[in-house]
Amino acid sequence: MERYIDAEELEALREVVAGQELWRGTRGNFVARFEEAMGQHLGRRYVYAVNSGTSANEAAVAGLGLSPGEEVICPATAPIFVSLPVFAVGCIPVFADVDPRTLIISPEGIEACLSERTKALVVVHLFGQPAPLGEIMEVAHRYHLRVVEDCAQAYDCYYRGRKAGTFGDVACFSLQQSKHITSGEGGFIATDDPKIYQRAVLYSNAGMPWYLYDLEPPQAAPMAGIPTRGHFAFGHNHRMSELQGAVAWAQLGKIERFHAARRTLVEIIEEELHDCPGLRLAHVYPDTRPNYWAYPVQLDPAETSLTAAEVHQLCQQEEGVGLGYYHEVNYLEAVFQQAQRERRTPFGLPLPEEVRYEPGLCPRAEEAAKRTIPISVHHGRDPEEVRRQVRALRNTLKRHI
Repeated sequence: MERYIDAEELEALREVVAGQELWRGTRGNFVARFEEAMGQHLGRRYVYAVNSGTSANEAAVAGLGLSPGEEVICPATAPIFVSLPVFAVGCIPVFADVDPRTLIISPEGIEACLSERTKALVVVHLFGQPAPLGEIMEVAHRYHLRVVEDCAQAYDCYYRGRKAGTFGDVACFSLQQSKHITSGEGGFIATDDPKIYQRAVLYSNAGMPWYLYDLEPPQAAPMAGIPTRGHFAFGHNHRMSELQGAVAWAQLGKIERFHAARRTLVEIIEEELHDCPGLRLAHVYPDTRPNYWAYPVQLDPAETSLTAAEVHQLCQQEEGVGLGYYHEVNYLEAVFQQAQRERRTPFGLPLPEEVRYEPGLCPRAEEAAKRTIPISVHHGRDPEEVRRQVRALRNTLKRHI
């Protein structure tokens, strides 16, 4: 594995340790530096960093100011870290079917899920391929839906010359180990709406309005002669630590180098698999420029009945090489099956009668997930390791098609 966490991160961490302040505090040092730098990088006015990508998803949805029981449309094939935060803020996840070529939420899938309780949708730029935002945003505007862009796997990819994460009301990003940049765990939201930013801060900071950007916080009055700390809303403690902030800030300075390394791995995959029997390369939407987190290839059902799980097993048995992981369908996971049986969310909120979490709910998502094989293009991977992996996949398919 190529080293991608090195001297720059160590130097930033030394500065934190020397300062003897490992928590963010009311302003922070490295965390605030990272927020400012990332805001400039994205071109968004407000950035707030938290302790994980999942916390960023929660903060983004909480920032919309939705009411308990309102519905949020999510793609069926996104990582479950997209839909569980909807439960956490008291709302109901409703799953939309996807474009089977990409596993990305489709405009028609969104429209099929609408109800009078639908208030928002989450668009996931899966694998680093930007969604067809023109059509999706048109649907959102037509039905007055707030839009969260989940960019956990989609740093610096573009739709019509503009970065993904700058179209919706708010975007959320992950800094988990596998992402384009990392602080081990971590995440952040980005928005141009000060109200979304303020609600997100309250939700992630135990209701305390530690706003930056010269936004005026409310003042807490003493009660019964006792000073109060100023918890103005319900909130978790999801603050990012200065240790995480130091690493994230140092990583941001390397992001272009990391992108270049990923592009090299994509070139290897496409070179080795461009004419592989039974396999389709990643589908790229018009007017988009992907920046892959993982490169998704798909088994062609016209040429093979093999599933991704079967190909994984064959490749491991015959070539001694693993392919990584398969892709999940959220509502088939045990937590959603429990919600379906009990007809309530994990937090006790009743599910509306028409909201179901059953096999067959999103048939295109289920069918496409069975034949999608994401190949990691993490910038820390050795290019020759990737070449061996995709050659093993090619050899396996040649034998069985």
